Amino acid sequence: MQHVDELIIGAGLAGCSAGESLLNHNISTQIVEKSSSIGGRLANKRFGGACFDSGAQFFTARDDQFKNFINDCINEGTVEEWYSHFPGSKDRYPRYRGIPLMNTLAKKLSKNLQIKLKKTVIRLTEKQGFWFTDLSDNTQIKSKALILTAPAPQTLDLIQKSNIQIDSSISNILASISYESCFAIMAILKDPSILPPPGAVSFNGQLINWISDNQQKGISKIPSVTIHANLDLDEKINFDAKTLEKSILNEAETHTGAKIIKYQSHFWRYSKPKTTYKQRCLVGNQKTSLPPLFIAGDAMGGPRVEGAFLSGRSAAELVIKYFN
Repeated sequence: MQHVDELIIGAGLAGCSAGESLLNHNISTQIVEKSSSIGGRLANKRFGGACFDSGAQFFTARDDQFKNFINDCINEGTVEEWYSHFPGSKDRYPRYRGIPLMNTLAKKLSKNLQIKLKKTVIRLTEKQGFWFTDLSDNTQIKSKALILTAPAPQTLDLIQKSNIQIDSSISNILASISYESCFAIMAILKDPSILPPPGAVSFNGQLINWISDNQQKGISKIPSVTIHANLDLDEKINFDAKTLEKSILNEAETHTGAKIIKYQSHFWRYSKPKTTYKQRCLVGNQKTSLPPLFIAGDAMGGPRVEGAFLSGRSAAELVIKYFN
């Protein structure tokens, strides 16, 4: 059995942000992640010689803490401004991208962290003031505290399946958080697209709500685009993926002015929070005798990349106070 001070579930930006902060305060920390890579929605794909940001396409920086982090990234060449205005937008606020790809942010934060990939959390158990976390590889981690950073429905499901008795107010907050779903298609084009600079176009009220030209963005030498179509699963609970793909591809070709010759798709069940909790993180064990339990993620305080970073930092601050 592995013993650590803090166990973080999820290696998205919130988890990596919290982990890096705890590491800087000499709190032994382990992160477990069910997927094969870190970054969560800061995801990317490579195929056919093309490169794609498949999840979050850019980020903004408004909070001073996040601005300082991004300025460090800019100075070391891992972040740059992509654009501050595009057709259809009403503001000129800087949008940044990671170099070479968006998951660079998570990689920077996690370079010294212990992360177990492809490990699913099966159960949480509280015993004698400690958390015992069972993983899919039949191992167990004992920790003094927990930070949960998965999407709110998954976090609530884990707590309920583990029969952890949290206060009803916390359960109600988690249950109230809803998400947009996103059908993403990464497509290689026969010719360069006709999208106007900077290669980012947002659409309202259409099947496609976003197209970015990865060649103009500077991440792919081969003409290629990332296409996002938001889904309301309450209306499309039994949607047919192939039919939807065909509709998206046909519409995308009219916007890009180029034939799609190869593509891959990815379905984001929990893409962007539609409803959020106003605070940066939740104290999950309030009004109970449970060991420290904190809940973080981009649904806490703001549905953006910046929000996830700050939520992780906020959870880490509470952990640091506990251990001090």
